[in-house]
Amino acid sequence: MSDIKIVSIDIDGTLLNDNHEITKDVKDAIQQAIAQDVKIVITTGRPLPGVQPILDELNIKGADQYVITHNGGLMQTADGSKILFSAPLAFDEWQLINQFMREQATYIQVESQSMAYTTNHLVHPWASFENSLVNLPLRVLDDETALKHVEITKGIANAESAELDRVQALVPDSIMNAVSVIRSTANNLEFINQAASKGNALIALANELGVEMTQTMAIGDQENDLSMIEVAGTSIAMGNAIERIKAAAHFTTADNNHSGVAQALQTYVL
Repeated sequence: MSDIKIVSIDIDGTLLNDNHEITKDVKDAIQQAIAQDVKIVITTGRPLPGVQPILDELNIKGADQYVITHNGGLMQTADGSKILFSAPLAFDEWQLINQFMREQATYIQVESQSMAYTTNHLVHPWASFENSLVNLPLRVLDDETALKHVEITKGIANAESAELDRVQALVPDSIMNAVSVIRSTANNLEFINQAASKGNALIALANELGVEMTQTMAIGDQENDLSMIEVAGTSIAMGNAIERIKAAAHFTTADNNHSGVAQALQTYVL
């Protein structure tokens, strides 16, 4: 039997196939791992409300199971009762980001644990899709100062991929030196606390559970998965992963449409 105790699994392009489904093979492999007392940790840019249906489908519940959300901005119990790691954006960091995005005429919003906020009165269709996908209500504000007392988990710009490519290339040093700027999908550009990453959250969980990093595994496909791919004892790139992830990972599995997560679990965990 494998010595792996924690498996961190990305959602989009990894756990889910292109039809946004968890295949039977993946579900079965995850249940087998849980039965062997392996912690299956869904690790995502989504907030907890956007992960809850997946946790329910996989029967990952209770105060002894864990989930990493907001690209590592939060690590908490699956029932939401306890936060074990948190790295929010500072309000002055958000002001810098919001002003830059205004200058670029590109839509951006921020997220807390249970709400999205924006000062843009015209909401981009990609933002509407994102908020629906992650079950997060959106509040449109006239003044960003209303966010002074909100714990901001991340800023997220939503637009066509070419527009975000353009904007990402122009992000000034004042922002790049203050926060981490990452892409989780082609249509999302995210701004998070520099301490917030999937990798740091995985390290925090391993420390909490007394697990060595050599006993951890991470499976992902996109740029925002790189930090956990780099720190995990065993790292797996999906067959559909970007080349940077494949280059950093120890192994490559099948793609998300061919149950790559199940193949990885069967090969390295079960």
